[in-house]
Amino acid sequence: MNTEIITPKNEPHWLELRTNDITSTDVSALFNISPYLTHFELWHRKKNKTVVELEPSEVMKWGQRLQDAIAHGVAEDNGWEIRRMAEYIRIPELRIGSSFDYELFPLEYNPKDVNFTELGILEIKNVFGLIFKDQWLEDEGGNIEAPPHIEIQVQHQLLVSDRAFAYIATLVSGNKVVLLKREPNPSIQQAIKTKCAEFWASIDSGEEPKPDFSQDAEFIGKLMNYAEPGKVVDFRSDTSFQEKCEEHKRLGDIEKDAKTKRDAIKAELLTKIGDAEKVLGDGFSITAGLIAPAHISYDRDGYRMFRINWPRGKK
Repeated sequence: MNTEIITPKNEPHWLELRTNDITSTDVSALFNISPYLTHFELWHRKKNKTVVELEPSEVMKWGQRLQDAIAHGVAEDNGWEIRRMAEYIRIPELRIGSSFDYELFPLEYNPKDVNFTELGILEIKNVFGLIFKDQWLEDEGGNIEAPPHIEIQVQHQLLVSDRAFAYIATLVSGNKVVLLKREPNPSIQQAIKTKCAEFWASIDSGEEPKPDFSQDAEFIGKLMNYAEPGKVVDFRSDTSFQEKCEEHKRLGDIEKDAKTKRDAIKAELLTKIGDAEKVLGDGFSITAGLIAPAHISYDRDGYRMFRINWPRGKK
């Protein structure tokens, strides 16, 4: 299969390129193992060619800042030569693509005569110790597996790049490096091809996947953020709709009652602790310091109001 190698002009160009493909960070959503994205949300992003610009968190910003240091430190420790990969590689036929962190190559090579299948890629991760302990699996023989979304990310990268191997280099808690070598796994890569083909076929046919209303609730709220002025629909004969509305009311009553009880307990505790800033309990503590007053000014984004209006006295 033919590949395209594109050097993005800037970040907006890079983000735009990604709207046309399933990328290595997207693909885990097709297997329902992404911690960031659902299949339903991915479908709508790709169908609408939505350019997603994430506001970087402190963790993300420091991860980017430390990435070069981690990569060069790992390369130095292992006698590797590495190259920062600025290019975006895609396979148009499959409508898949990927960005990469670094490329690994032999110490002596001719840049004009490189066989990609002899080169590797280096994927950098910076992980807190507790997250590593909870999410990275180690068997009795000391073999370590990254979280599933990272393992499939790397297989996707190997498929797109046609590289011979990859290393996942993970800095744990700032002082321990874990190196995992991965080679192309034909069965996983075939599953990626199949899932991506099915996904794009559903886009082309307009066949929307069923949402998981628990996982997709926030996205659906954004997706349905429009109401046509004056439009009225009649669901009085729809019993399932009626049942959902009654369930919504019941849960709201439980939530309201729980908040009332919680606020009452808080008031009771405050009367006991008085003006203490810190309280020690058996296995817990309470912080009750004063937050100084401040003037806060901000612009509120528009949102869609949702309220079920019940007749007064309805239980």
